[in-house]
Amino acid sequence: MTNGNLRPESEGLKLGLLFTAFAAILLGLKLWLIHSYGNEVPYWDQWDAEAARLYQPFLSGELSWRDLFAAHNEHRIFTTRLLGLLLLRGNGLWSPLLEMAVNAGLHVAALGTTAWLMSRAASRYSLPALLFFTLLLFGIPFGWENTLAGFQAQFYFVLLFSALSIWWLVTSAALSRWWWAGVMSAIAAYFSLASGVFALAAGVATLLLRFVLVSRDKRELAGTVLLLVLFLAGVSATPVLEQHAQLKAVDAQHFFRALSFVLAWPFQLLPEGMKATNEWPSFKEWLIVVARNFPLILLVCKILWSRPSSRDPVWFLLALGFWFVGQAAAIAYGRSGDALTSRYLDLHAMGILVNFASIAAICAGLRQKWRWVAVAAGAVWLFFAVSTLVDEAELELPKALAGKRDLTLQQEANVRSYVAKRDDEHFRALPFLMLPYPDAGRLAELLNTPQIRSILPQNLQSPLQPEAVAQAPGTPFERGGAYSSVPSCQCDSWGSYGKTGDAAVGEAQLTYSPSSTTARTSSVFMLKIAGYPTRAGRIEILQGGKTKRLRFNKDPRETWVERYIHVRVGEPFIVRIIDQSPTSWLAVSQPVPAGRLDPWVSALLGGYGTLLAIGIAAIGMLLLMWLRPASRGAEAGSPPGTIA
Repeated sequence: MTNGNLRPESEGLKLGLLFTAFAAILLGLKLWLIHSYGNEVPYWDQWDAEAARLYQPFLSGELSWRDLFAAHNEHRIFTTRLLGLLLLRGNGLWSPLLEMAVNAGLHVAALGTTAWLMSRAASRYSLPALLFFTLLLFGIPFGWENTLAGFQAQFYFVLLFSALSIWWLVTSAALSRWWWAGVMSAIAAYFSLASGVFALAAGVATLLLRFVLVSRDKRELAGTVLLLVLFLAGVSATPVLEQHAQLKAVDAQHFFRALSFVLAWPFQLLPEGMKATNEWPSFKEWLIVVARNFPLILLVCKILWSRPSSRDPVWFLLALGFWFVGQAAAIAYGRSGDALTSRYLDLHAMGILVNFASIAAICAGLRQKWRWVAVAAGAVWLFFAVSTLVDEAELELPKALAGKRDLTLQQEANVRSYVAKRDDEHFRALPFLMLPYPDAGRLAELLNTPQIRSILPQNLQSPLQPEAVAQAPGTPFERGGAYSSVPSCQCDSWGSYGKTGDAAVGEAQLTYSPSSTTARTSSVFMLKIAGYPTRAGRIEILQGGKTKRLRFNKDPRETWVERYIHVRVGEPFIVRIIDQSPTSWLAVSQPVPAGRLDPWVSALLGGYGTLLAIGIAAIGMLLLMWLRPASRGAEAGSPPGTIA
């Protein structure tokens, strides 16, 4: 509720703080997930769709615009390909972690935009509640498969472009400038994910219903026909793959069974029931579908009864409901036995959000005596929604995330070993899922392709080997010189912990020449540091007569921390390690080529706590702003409990 004593600039500040709190906390949670469970090794479709069909022809100068619009399974992922090329060009190396971080920001932006548009359709006072519920809904990482894979931007693009498209198509005059912007946004949604075509379908259904009930506007009817033609064109242009026929619903029973699970999620926590697709959904299961979507059903009835004007933005919520049902139907048909897998839950969750927004719209349009009844009913629905979300999170997420982390670490070790040793026999004999691609021979072929090998992610790059090692006789620095309790860094390292323990002192200078390595020449390199560099001595980078000292806020001790160094391309540089303490030691890994943006990605992922703190601080400031005007009103003599 808006206090009349607040100036417009105060309202602007409140809005800014509200979105800051939402974006900082949700982005912080997603970055925490990537930091805790993410891995730089590309996974599954990335090796073909990105490495072989995008990056290799791009680096060879053979990539065409037709390639950007080419089919990937049933989709034409132009927007994801374009983003991938921009990130490769900016970073210099292929970086799934960079992709994950950018995708996290894209998802937050898409959700914030959708919540804001929903609030304009539901009620001007509903934005805080919508943002809070969106934060709760998507802060639980049901869609972790999308968050932890760099090649999933299409799911976030389709959400962003669909929301914008539906808003402009429904709230703008037909065939006007903003209406055409909606058409273009719908086309962008289609070229993000095949189901983006349902933005057009939602526009058709909503505008046609509005024409029949309210407007009788011939321009709107003409616009509806145009949208229908574009929708049919999009459907006909969608690729059909014979090898995916077994994934589709084979008959009506399979389809409606899968659809009932999608429309009921998470009220019906029976993922194992997805296997029983040879039965029609029971009456009880359809009741659960109705209960889960009851707010949206009521909103549809309210719109049919009250017939709001053509310019009423509540039509946007109706169109979003149509869009969600289209998404659900597409997944239930195309992936009938796998419709509740994690990568689709970001889309399924939008149905829950639309229902929540429907509650806000219904309550805002009721008289005071009925509003409390609607609020109470909405609270019951909200209780069941939140409790089932929490139950599913407790049942599924911990095991799934731990399994993902452990599996990708094994895959990374196996790929790193092959890159270093080229042991084809051992590589091809590895069990299924021990590699991040189903075909070991094909993966080996890609890893041996010069263009792909040159841009492999940082953790798969071969380290530089020193051209010269200079140290005085008796100096303790040696390969692997770290304390026995230090875990393996999966790298070559030099350290001062040797036969005499940490008692020895000395200095070593390791000279590297980036041009002598088979890895791609880079101006950024990553070092891993362990031990006590602040107490033992120092680590310096020497190049061209200049010296740069690595700084540490605290000692890494018996762990490895990453540090990035910037050097001039094509010139040798020296890593100087100095141990001056008879009671401490330090160890440094060989430099590994890194991307230009990798230091920023590392800092961003490690700074998720800062983002969470910013979000909490913004919430605190909002609470203060809401409390202070009320207290001033009381001091001025306002009766208790009144709102100015």
